[in-house]
Amino acid sequence: MKKFYALGTYSPESYQAFIENPDQDRKAAVQELASSMGGSVSNIEFLRGPFDFIVTIEAESFEDMAAIKMAVEAQGVGEVDIFETVDMNSIARKAGKALSNYSPPSS
Repeated sequence: MKKFYALGTYSPESYQAFIENPDQDRKAAVQELASSMGGSVSNIEFLRGPFDFIVTIEAESFEDMAAIKMAVEAQGVGEVDIFETVDMNSIARKAGKALSNYSPPSS
């Protein structure tokens, strides 16, 4: 499983739903959606600032996360950006390998 972060903003309709039903368990709804794709939600937090929420999700692939994003946005909940965690040490090793075979173009 890979770890992803989803940062999002709510639509005006979602804010209206909050006002009408402020005690609804929104984490349960997100968990149900993630579970439908074989994933799991480890955390959901509501934020101050340009984003309204951040969700930590473990899923099999970026495509699974993109499907979750598409489903959320298709329902008019709001907009979601997906961020995948990476292994920076592995990236640095691969960059070193790439550089060993690279000659920059001359001017």
